[in-house]
Amino acid sequence: MDVYHDHNIWGKGKPETRLSALPVKYTFLWEEQEIFIPAVYTGKAGAALDVCAKIPVEDMAAFLKKWDYERRMSLKTPEEFEQIDAHNPGSREFAVEICLDDTPLVHRMSSSLRWYPETVIRMGNADPASEDRFENDKYAEEWMEAYGCDRECCWYFERLSCHWDKEPILSPHKLSLTFQANPISVTSGHFSTGLSCNGETVKTVHPITGQEYILTLHRCEQIRNSFAEIGAKGIIYPEYCQILSYSIAPEIHRSLFDIRDCAEGDHPGMGDAQEQPGGSDGPTAVFMTGKNTVPDKRMAVSSLHFEPVPEVHWRMVFQIKPKEDVEVSVPVKT
Repeated sequence: MDVYHDHNIWGKGKPETRLSALPVKYTFLWEEQEIFIPAVYTGKAGAALDVCAKIPVEDMAAFLKKWDYERRMSLKTPEEFEQIDAHNPGSREFAVEICLDDTPLVHRMSSSLRWYPETVIRMGNADPASEDRFENDKYAEEWMEAYGCDRECCWYFERLSCHWDKEPILSPHKLSLTFQANPISVTSGHFSTGLSCNGETVKTVHPITGQEYILTLHRCEQIRNSFAEIGAKGIIYPEYCQILSYSIAPEIHRSLFDIRDCAEGDHPGMGDAQEQPGGSDGPTAVFMTGKNTVPDKRMAVSSLHFEPVPEVHWRMVFQIKPKEDVEVSVPVKT
């Protein structure tokens, strides 16, 4: 396997950034999932780690049966996309902290791809004979060949690229890793607000622990933003949104719970008088932070619209960690 520090999982980089392979060939169970570490790669430019995570065919088959082609193609709302990600065993991504000889490496970037056996591909395609049918990426095939992965299973492949914090460690004796599962967004309930929600309360329940939480809605205010000084020339942007100030009891860390607008915002459009909003021919992003009208409380900001919205439908979202962190330490075969 050719691995380059200046390139991701696809293609090749510059010859001078090519890294040398140090075999690891270590397999372990992260709860019920099998993880295979084939090798770590080092060079003066930096280091890289390849990770192969096995996905049982029966898990992927059950997902594709529940989320068939027609259902997958009908997704519209952010909540629906979050639901399919939560159910998809191929979307269970993770972060990895890497140490060589007990020296932490500095994360640079990561890239990933997936490989599926033909039985799963047939299930996932609406018409197996169609020219638009899904096929495995050629680079995924390279991973399968290079690392001898079981072709009866589905696989998630990830390459993590790192910088050296200090001096390069070109011939390490020990590889230490901490795997951390990325959280999954789970909607626990919905409610609506107009512009008069002082003191109203909303109840919700944590989807895993069953803990009940009570939200107190302190204030909901309509504001108009101005994007005249930012963005692409000739583009007009939606400027109206609502800001909701609230508190939650018992307290939960802000990274584990938030409130999101159920609706998507209006798309930026051309500013020409003969063009209607939404007519932009390319993606344009606007980043907006609202001023909390109740500074000691939490804040939720609705989607942006061209006209004031009298009512916003919100959803309460918990961040669920699908499994606990795991630490492994293995020798490197230099």
